Amino acid sequence: MILLCFIAIGAVGFCWIEPGYTWLDGLYMTVITISTVGYEVVGGHLTQAGKIWSIFVIAGGLVLLTIVGTQIAALVVEGQLQGFIGRRQLNRKIAALRGHVIVCGYGRMGGRVARELSASGRDVVVIDNTAERTAAAEQAGMMFVMGDAQEEDVLAAAGLEHASILVAVLSDDPENLFVTLSARQENPDLLIISRAQEAASQSKLKRAGADRVVCPQIIGANRMSDVVLRPAMVDFVEMAHSGVDLEMDQLLLGGNSSLVGKTLAELELPRRAGAHVVAVRHADGKTNYRPDHRLKLAEGDNLILVGRVGAAEAVEQMQEED
Repeated sequence: MILLCFIAIGAVGFCWIEPGYTWLDGLYMTVITISTVGYEVVGGHLTQAGKIWSIFVIAGGLVLLTIVGTQIAALVVEGQLQGFIGRRQLNRKIAALRGHVIVCGYGRMGGRVARELSASGRDVVVIDNTAERTAAAEQAGMMFVMGDAQEEDVLAAAGLEHASILVAVLSDDPENLFVTLSARQENPDLLIISRAQEAASQSKLKRAGADRVVCPQIIGANRMSDVVLRPAMVDFVEMAHSGVDLEMDQLLLGGNSSLVGKTLAELELPRRAGAHVVAVRHADGKTNYRPDHRLKLAEGDNLILVGRVGAAEAVEQMQEED
């Protein structure tokens, strides 16, 4: 704005000092004087006053151009520097994570998965090769790595070595297959959940190393049939999932849990926490869907709980307090 005002003042000065100059002549003289390009002077020569005015325009123009150029350079360098520093800080934060979740793909499904996991308190690192999507993940408060999840160095940058879960929700099945295969080779203990666009891809993804394969087509079809055949059950599950008046959750018992070695009758979970154990999945993979009250809990048991909102948290507190 200041530079434009100076150009206007210079043009007015030339029109006022030099006889016969038009507004275009004044503007032309101001621009070639500031830029020092050395084009021909309008009319072939300048008056003494015109020469003095030209000196003023050259000096003032050079100063303004220097200031404007410096500000532009500062903005560019500052932006790049801030971006570099921010990326370094984010990389250090990701490198310090342990047991986090990596979500490959931040589209409609991947974005929702990442947001729900983040809302539940899990550390989430998003991988996507689109600037708009990584910006959306950053705005949602999540860590991210911009790049192709099929590349090993990108997976490594997301902390694959120390992650506990990887969710592959890329755009097509071959990409998810390649990510699953690469992740399994790098981290054999990783829990890998992969999406299959086509039902035929499920077996291939499992052979590649996926622990769980989710096919939206099959799940959608099953859900629609359940709405027709078992609407009350669907309402029950939806209510439990939304956490309104009812909650379904699971609790894995570690070696330090005070619940280990006690029976369900001794724990009195319905009275003390408002939670009912509807199933117990043991460490050997077997599931007891109707656990007897005399069942003694062991390390590695995974309790499937149903109860009022906050019941699972109350049970978790019990294993720390008892």
